Amino acid sequence: MQQMTPELIIAIEVCLKAGKFLHGRGSSYLEARGEGNGSPKELFCGIEAFRQIVQSLSVTGLPVIGPYSEPVPFQVRAGWRRFWLVSPVYGEASVELTVAVALIEGHEPVLGVVYAPVTDELYCACRDSGAYRVRCASNSFAEAVKLFRHPATRSGQASGPVRLLVGGRRPDERLLACIEDLRREYPDIHLVQRGDGMSFCLVAAGEADLFPRLEATCEWETAAGHAILKAAGRNLFDLSSGCELTYNKPEMVNPRCIAR
Repeated sequence: MQQMTPELIIAIEVCLKAGKFLHGRGSSYLEARGEGNGSPKELFCGIEAFRQIVQSLSVTGLPVIGPYSEPVPFQVRAGWRRFWLVSPVYGEASVELTVAVALIEGHEPVLGVVYAPVTDELYCACRDSGAYRVRCASNSFAEAVKLFRHPATRSGQASGPVRLLVGGRRPDERLLACIEDLRREYPDIHLVQRGDGMSFCLVAAGEADLFPRLEATCEWETAAGHAILKAAGRNLFDLSSGCELTYNKPEMVNPRCIAR
C-alpha cells in the first residue's frame, strides 16, 4: 500500500492485535457469544479489547472514544481537532465479528480500519490515498488490493439492477418499508443477504450498491466504515435529509443512514 501515514499504520496494528485477542487461542469472546448475548464473559472480553486498543493508540496523544470510555462532555469534545473513534467488537455471529478504528478531523472521518479476525480480512483507507482490501491480513503474505472508486448510487442514475444489502437476518417490517420507499428511486432492487459487520466495506468494494442502517447506532459504529466508503468514492448519508453523516455531535448518536 502506498502513502501509509503513521496513524494508519498504528490503526492497522491496533486492529490486528485486538482481533488476535478476540479470536486467538481459546477464543474467549467467541466462546462468550455462545453463552448468550450480554454475558459477563462477553462484556469482559469487549472491555479488555477496548482497553488494549486505547493503550496502543495512546502513542498518538489523541483522545479515544468508544462504547466503554467515560462520557466526555460536549463542551470538552467541541475543542478537539482530532480524535479516535473505536468499536472494539461488532457482529451478531462469529464470522461477522469486526474490530474498527477511525480517525476524526473536525466532524469528518479521514482514516478508517475494519478488521474481521475470523476471515482475516481487513479494509483500510486514508483520505486522499484511497481504500484497500487486505486478505490474509495477519500473515506475512498478506495481499493488499486498492479498491476502484465507485461513484455514489444516486436516484435516476442507476443503469441496471441495484444490489441492496439487508444484513444477515430476515428483513423486518421496518426494513421492508424502507425497501419499498427506495423502490421509488430504484425500481430494480435485488436483495443481497450478508452479515452486517462488513456491510459498509462491501459497498465500498462495489459488491453492493446500497446498505440502509435503520437501527440506532453510535458514531464509533459507523466512522471507520464511513472513512472507507469516502475513500472509495461512496458515502454515508442521513436517510431522511440526504446529508452526509457528521461526527462529534452533542449527542454521539447517528440518525437512520444509508451507504451508497
